[in-house]
Amino acid sequence: MASNLTILDIPGSSTPFLSQLETETSPAIFINTFVLRSHGDEEQFLTNWARDGNHMKSQYGMLSGQLHRSVGPEGNIFVNIAVWESTKAFRKAFADPEFKKHASGYPEGTIAYPIILSKIAVSGVCVA
Repeated sequence: MASNLTILDIPGSSTPFLSQLETETSPAIFINTFVLRSHGDEEQFLTNWARDGNHMKSQYGMLSGQLHRSVGPEGNIFVNIAVWESTKAFRKAFADPEFKKHASGYPEGTIAYPIILSKIAVSGVCVA
């Protein structure tokens, strides 16, 4: 089955997503921004994302996850924020063939911009 999901690096990122997958960090914060062609694709997107989310929740190392949608009546951008025990745990789940086959279920033209982040401390503002 052909994939309806195009995965792109965030414009301007100096480290491609596939290289980020090989960089060990713990915890690993995975953020994936999805851009749909139109708000009308929301139902199909949410159905497939729920399947992916349930699959990932069953994998070792996923600590939490939350999906967000852009505000406004025609919101077509969704952001998934998931916290994983480590990049290693996320990498194993991401490579699972069962997970990969779901890409064809996303609405045609869906673009994903994934990134893996690590927490940092900023004095007087936040802790790592």
